[in-house]
Amino acid sequence: MPTPAEERIFLKRIAARYRDDAPRLVFADYLDDSTDPTDHARAEFIRIQLALADIAADHPRRAEWTDRQNDLLLKHHDEWTRPLKGLADGFEFRRGVVDSVTVGVPRFLARGEELFRRATVRRVRFHDAGRHMADLADSPLLGKVRELSLCGAELGTGGLHVLLRSPHLGRLRALDLSFNGLTDNGVRLLAGCKPLARLIRLYLNDNIHLSGAGVAALTASPHLAALRELDVSANRIGDTGVTALARSRTLTRLHTVRVRANGIGEVGFAALAGSELLGRMLRRHRRLDLRHNAIGPAGVVALAASPHLAAAEELDFEKNGLDNAAVFALVDSPYTARLKALHLRDNQIGDAGAVALARSPLMKQLAVVDVSSNRLTRRGIDELWKHRRDWNTALLCDGNVPGVSGPSDSTP
Repeated sequence: MPTPAEERIFLKRIAARYRDDAPRLVFADYLDDSTDPTDHARAEFIRIQLALADIAADHPRRAEWTDRQNDLLLKHHDEWTRPLKGLADGFEFRRGVVDSVTVGVPRFLARGEELFRRATVRRVRFHDAGRHMADLADSPLLGKVRELSLCGAELGTGGLHVLLRSPHLGRLRALDLSFNGLTDNGVRLLAGCKPLARLIRLYLNDNIHLSGAGVAALTASPHLAALRELDVSANRIGDTGVTALARSRTLTRLHTVRVRANGIGEVGFAALAGSELLGRMLRRHRRLDLRHNAIGPAGVVALAASPHLAAAEELDFEKNGLDNAAVFALVDSPYTARLKALHLRDNQIGDAGAVALARSPLMKQLAVVDVSSNRLTRRGIDELWKHRRDWNTALLCDGNVPGVSGPSDSTP
């Protein structure tokens, strides 16, 4: 087992080349040379986490490696984090080393220097920041944080204003302000904050008073032009907000935008469907999550006509007011060759839509079809079961005909 001084040398090299896997693999090789089985387990853990960070979500070995990662953590977490005991309340390993902690502000202010010296900490989640924001904002230790999580800190606009006056925000790369009761005025403060120029990830989800006006202010901010990832899920941005995102001439590097549960209608979604933003989103992730909006059939028609759809492998339209016309549009689209999963749960699709989907070439390529809680009768359900891909498609259709979730006895 490496001494604390030896480990700090490796961690210092990892921190200096944070995005490079090579220093982490060198550390793993060093651990493998040990005679201690715990060191061998740690070396294996580093390599597994590096592999998981690099592979696709549907990689055939992801589940196996994830299970092994979790087994190693369960067995060794306390031992591997023992040198950090008392410096934080919780620790998270990312790409093989501890670089994310949960801590209270008073402890961080008292022992933060030691924490940064002993671990490659980049992300800090404060669970009590709302009560100590002025002290935190004034501390130079905040300048050592690269990813700041204030999720659920109850900041409100006043607390956010205190944070944004801090002179120590210039090196932030990620900021989580979810569940903070923020309003459009608070988000306008964000948009005007020059020190956030290096920010690439911003999480504003579940601030229920945030509307399209606040998002529009973000999209026009010259200080947030570096953003790559933005989460505004479960707010009230509506058509105004998503249209502003789609048409922004400032946020041209965005490739990940989460807009679930925002009351987005057909006008806003049509703007997104025709935008380069959607192209970047689907090229990056292949999955489009639009659950709990109001895009309606016209929104799906707009998407079906968009060449950007060609990159999509999964579409989730749960609870969007879709009817048969939406299914007809998807079936007729020339851009669905890669589609593998289609989620249509909790809409108003009837037998005509189910039959059209079942008898289309699209059905033969889908690995997952979810038409639960629609308006299907036995006829539509049986057609879907009959035409599923290689007889293997995962077909979810409960919540239609009462008590029916599978094929009838007469279905071949």
